[in-house]
Amino acid sequence: MTKLVFVTGADGMLGSSICRELIEQGYKVKAMCLKGRATNTINDLPVEMVFGDILDKKFLMHEMLGCDYVIHIAALLSVWPRRSDLMKKVNIQGTQNVMEIAKELKMERMVHIGTASSFGHGEKSDPGTENSAYAGFKYGMDYIESKYQAQLLLLKEYKDSGFPVIILNPTFMIGPYDFGPSSGQMLIAICKDKLKWYNSGGKNFVCSVDVAKAAVNALTKGRLGECYIAGNENLTYKEFFLKAFKSINKTFNMKPVSSTILLSLGFFSSAIARLNKKKPKLSYGMTLLAKENQYFSSKKAVTELNMPQTPIEDGIAQSVEWFKNNGYI
Repeated sequence: MTKLVFVTGADGMLGSSICRELIEQGYKVKAMCLKGRATNTINDLPVEMVFGDILDKKFLMHEMLGCDYVIHIAALLSVWPRRSDLMKKVNIQGTQNVMEIAKELKMERMVHIGTASSFGHGEKSDPGTENSAYAGFKYGMDYIESKYQAQLLLLKEYKDSGFPVIILNPTFMIGPYDFGPSSGQMLIAICKDKLKWYNSGGKNFVCSVDVAKAAVNALTKGRLGECYIAGNENLTYKEFFLKAFKSINKTFNMKPVSSTILLSLGFFSSAIARLNKKKPKLSYGMTLLAKENQYFSSKKAVTELNMPQTPIEDGIAQSVEWFKNNGYI
């Protein structure tokens, strides 16, 4: 019998790729989306769509009944404002609700999408791993802290009751179906010749389609009660932008900017945003993260979940193509 997978946050960048990967691997999909959200990224897929809220346990019980697995993606992801009671409620209580219903229904496995920020990052020569201690508290961001707390409650439930959960911790994802847009904003800016500066930090970049494959593989592979950093290439921002400009067929013309200037811009942008109640393009929280070398190893996910390592140039090309086809560029 074909297994049925309940996917929360199914219409987002990662969720859209996960739904496609599930279909590719022969699963049936029940795709949960938030009420009022556009679902253009999955409207063409042979999935059952349901609309609701992960804070509504009655809804979850009704819709998860009869499903074999759950992949939990739905979350609030913004790093501005840095403090948000709603974000903590959605990311922690929402995750607990999904977990409790999955446990009550005796589902075979829950795959939870966390974040690599739940682990300490490192340098290229010594990148962060699943054993690196959490250090996200220093940023004072409810997004990072709430995702970490959600991870802890899932791991505790596994330890206490054997609840069958695997946690996938993506790094910075690039790929198609980014309707927000989120990570793809900087690629759009490059295409429109609006991105002129880069700073000295760096990140681990990964193609979202690779994370999707790892998430679906985690339904039957990997070890219960374990976390898996889902990443690929550790790149300085200059290295990433050089790849991006080349993929977009543009001449690299960005200039370096110091972390001091970047932090100052972020501070004043956030101050103005608090006054006019409009989300800043560059917040203080963003600059705190941007100035660091956030490098990770994805060896565990590659080895145990058969996670592909597609060159980031391919993810950039897929993202830009999707933006072009959907009128963003």
